[in-house]
Amino acid sequence: MEPLAPLEKTVFITVGSTSFDQLVEVVTSESFTSLLASLGYKRLLIQYGKSWSTFQKAMTRQTSQTSYLIPSLPSSIKIDSYDFKPSLTHDLQEANLVISHAGSGSILESLRLQKKLIVVVNNSLMDNHQSELAIELHSLGYLLNTSMSDLAEAIKSHHDQNFKPFLKHIKETFANILDEEMGFENDKK
Repeated sequence: MEPLAPLEKTVFITVGSTSFDQLVEVVTSESFTSLLASLGYKRLLIQYGKSWSTFQKAMTRQTSQTSYLIPSLPSSIKIDSYDFKPSLTHDLQEANLVISHAGSGSILESLRLQKKLIVVVNNSLMDNHQSELAIELHSLGYLLNTSMSDLAEAIKSHHDQNFKPFLKHIKETFANILDEEMGFENDKK
């Protein structure tokens, strides 16, 4: 029996159930994909949510194709994409690096799977409560919280960094963070 071929070094991008056009525009730009290729990544998997038209414009082809190859790069990077799936677990498991919106489900699933996680808050959302969770988990060393303008630099400086494992007491830790952010007193002290 032949050994399985190693998976391609992959970055998984998830925007969640809303649109996050700015993130889709940045991660599909030639400068960003060139950066990823220079760091050894071979595949970019994008869950673009409701940002289909932004993704499609970036790919410069009006087609229903879901896999693209950027030939202008010295070391081509393959781009796969989709809008929604019932579960992101398989895609998260295959990823070497996850770049995510600040949704609690995406964050917790990535951390549970011990993935290197860079979070970019979608500032276009009204009443954006997601930033508090990202900031708190960043301060605890579980992930990197960055802005759109600093995303490329964050990847350059942190793509090979290992963050604090989020294995033990996941539920308790998350509950404590939520309680603190919501202003509830912790009776366990």
